[in-house]
Amino acid sequence: MTSLDSATSVVRSAIAEVLSVPSDQVKPGATIADHQIDSLEWVEISVIIEERLGIQLDPSDFAGAQTVADMAGVLHAALAAR
Repeated sequence: MTSLDSATSVVRSAIAEVLSVPSDQVKPGATIADHQIDSLEWVEISVIIEERLGIQLDPSDFAGAQTVADMAGVLHAALAAR
């Protein structure tokens, strides 16, 4: 996976899984606060992404992310740096 769209899809899917909602309800422009993601859910989201992509992430990697799109950008950058 190298595209930002692919990274966005993975992040949306992971958030949807953790929150038990359809992925189309997880909008890229939505803030993390909109989805009420707590610290335990951050860890769960990171683990899901790690398992799907076979990479190592730390939940703190997403610390500066304000939106779902920001999270996808962080993931995209991490993958590009590999």
